[in-house]
Amino acid sequence: MTKVQNGDVIRVLHMPDDPDPIPAGSTGTVIRVTEGTMAQIDVRWDDSSRSLSLIPGVDQFEIIGRGDSNTVRVPRAVHEGITAVRDSGMFNMLDLPAVAGLARQMGFDEAADWLIDRGNRKAYAQGIFRGFAAEGD
Repeated sequence: MTKVQNGDVIRVLHMPDDPDPIPAGSTGTVIRVTEGTMAQIDVRWDDSSRSLSLIPGVDQFEIIGRGDSNTVRVPRAVHEGITAVRDSGMFNMLDLPAVAGLARQMGFDEAADWLIDRGNRKAYAQGIFRGFAAEGD
């Protein structure tokens, strides 16, 4: 089985255990993959504002495009900070000053410094739409 990665484009085939599943045939871009006993694949769905995740081994889907080359690679500490801010849901991720400020408040100083560096603004904007991955992953 091919490992799903951030930036991959997937298509749902079947979500058997969900009472209100994403419809079969729906496509989206993988924005985060978690592992372990509670593994999930977070997807930005193309035709839906829903945020329903896929469960590996339960939900059936196929990878229809590899996105690794489009994913913006950032240092691991920056990736952790951006992910923590995103997961908090406190700010619109396009509000860069708020994102940087919250990263600093949460103790992700390296991420905050990276975010406020003007030289990283283009990479950040691209990452918002294409996904971020930690360097070395």
